Amino acid sequence: MLLGGLLLFLVEMIFSAELRADQKNSWSLASPDGQCVISVSLGDGGKMAYEVRHKGKLVIRKSPLGLLRDDEDFERALVLADAGQIESRSENYDLFAGIAPRVDHSLNHRTLVFRNANRVPIELELAAGNEGVAFRYHFPENSGKVRVVQSELTGFKLPSESKGWLQPYHAASDYTPAYEDFYFDVAPGDPPPRSRAKPMGWAFPALFHVPNAETWVLLTESGTDESYCACHLGPDSSGGLYRIAFPLANEATKGQTFSVGPEPRYALPWTMPWRVLVLGKSARDIATATLVTDLAPPSRITGTSWIKPGRASWAWWSYPEGPATKEMFDHFTDFAAKMGWEYTLFDAGWWKPGLSNISAHAISLNVAPWAWLHARDFYDPRQRTAKLDQMAAAGIRGVKVDFWCSDRQETIAAMQSLFQEAALRRMLVNLHGCTIPRGWQRTWPNFLTAEAVLGCESYFYEPHYTEKAAELNTVLPFTRNAVGPMDSTPVACSPKKYPRTTTAAHELATGLVITSGLVHYADKPEFFESLPAEALQVFRDAPARWDETICLVGEPGRVVVFARRSGATWFIAGLNGTSDLMPVDLDLSPYAAFLHRLAITEAKDAAMQVAVTTLRKTNHWQHKIPPRGGFILRLDR
Repeated sequence: MLLGGLLLFLVEMIFSAELRADQKNSWSLASPDGQCVISVSLGDGGKMAYEVRHKGKLVIRKSPLGLLRDDEDFERALVLADAGQIESRSENYDLFAGIAPRVDHSLNHRTLVFRNANRVPIELELAAGNEGVAFRYHFPENSGKVRVVQSELTGFKLPSESKGWLQPYHAASDYTPAYEDFYFDVAPGDPPPRSRAKPMGWAFPALFHVPNAETWVLLTESGTDESYCACHLGPDSSGGLYRIAFPLANEATKGQTFSVGPEPRYALPWTMPWRVLVLGKSARDIATATLVTDLAPPSRITGTSWIKPGRASWAWWSYPEGPATKEMFDHFTDFAAKMGWEYTLFDAGWWKPGLSNISAHAISLNVAPWAWLHARDFYDPRQRTAKLDQMAAAGIRGVKVDFWCSDRQETIAAMQSLFQEAALRRMLVNLHGCTIPRGWQRTWPNFLTAEAVLGCESYFYEPHYTEKAAELNTVLPFTRNAVGPMDSTPVACSPKKYPRTTTAAHELATGLVITSGLVHYADKPEFFESLPAEALQVFRDAPARWDETICLVGEPGRVVVFARRSGATWFIAGLNGTSDLMPVDLDLSPYAAFLHRLAITEAKDAAMQVAVTTLRKTNHWQHKIPPRGGFILRLDR
């Protein structure tokens, strides 16, 4: 018995010593509410790793950290030089294109300093807010020398029971990568499917539900600028480990060539983008989080009174092959003026009637014009300046720049220069055929929206879109739209090449579910004017910048319901992503003071018509959304 007790004592002593050693080699940072925690450790061989917990439960298992630079190895043989102090920072800022008009959050920060075998430092900055955690690398050397990051070890290890919604990252072509695909329901370890192009990995953002941790997590990036490339996730996720991957060597905007590889390169000192993990108890928390912009650099524009989010008429979806006449453009401009919309977009073909002619008509009606342009004109500084000067001279207030089709550092740099030079001319920006936003809507408030989504133009090009559009529309609020403004061009009802299977009420509701600083309504004036007067009035009154947004129901791929307030009016919009009836039971007691209530739902001809009914005052509204259907409630005092 004495020997047994001695052995037990020795085992306990050894375990306690190991525990103390683990604690000694581990450094944590918690959010202000203590619910989101990131812990970094040094393991065997001096290798960095991290874990993430939400409400005490493990969400991201031990995952690798580290970089291989062209002159130094920061993947192994690291030692801690400074554990850093925890400090709190306030993030108070306006968002012109976001889920909330004003953000006031506190984030905790901590910087860990490590040295490699050659005593060269690398800093790992940690951030933790109540909506999630993030980390980024920094090389503090002041040599001014240009260095290359040859590879990143950075990964995200999801528990095996996790369920994901991910989009394939496409091989390079004249039109890819552009983040235009479906989101697939996958498990960790599943390879990316071949969908609309050859898959080369997984795109950001990546959404996961970790049921054992009762947590949802969205993986993405923030603060990417001219100093780094935009990244994605590699194709191999065996063991649940998703690793950072750089752009493909042959990614390029059409007409552009590059003399170096796709690996990021920059002069020291060098701060890299944030790797962001948005955390929430429900998918609803993911949809309304602002962690991506909380981490982005503050606005670089002084004086933003000229930046006006708004709605736009748009002729291209109705007439993609022309006639591109002055009469056609003026017809859509006239409708924008009639609806009280702030903008009209002159898409491809504006050069036929002449930009100044159609722009002058818009300006005379107090409708600010936008013009479509090709990204190839925005790499060379002289071409960029000339093109923007041409637009300004014609009275153009915003540019829609298309077909970037690359995540390379050179492309990111060209976009940043576009934001800056457009701002100097008080001009707004919409990116198309592009990567996802990475917090840029905070840093450059004149950046109102971006495509990077399989939107309604797919009724022309994608045969599978018609069968998957409803499901996709209920995934996007928790994936693509959760990281930044999304130009999906909603309200697309008129018949096109591939017939819709969604209802007209579904299509109308998408216009209120999406978040975009610039909302391009797809359909033509004649369709809008066929709507009941009360439904048409919704699109006069619903703004691009909402005063308040609440996600009431959020089941990605199945159903989504948003409540959004503009002044003294609430609009509640819901979408059914399935082919079955979807019952919803909404608690309307928070809106008890709003006595005037209308419901816009399916009419007899559900594909093209909606019905408007007056609702009695009640604390609950029960409704069965038809297959691939939708609804809008309007609540006024």
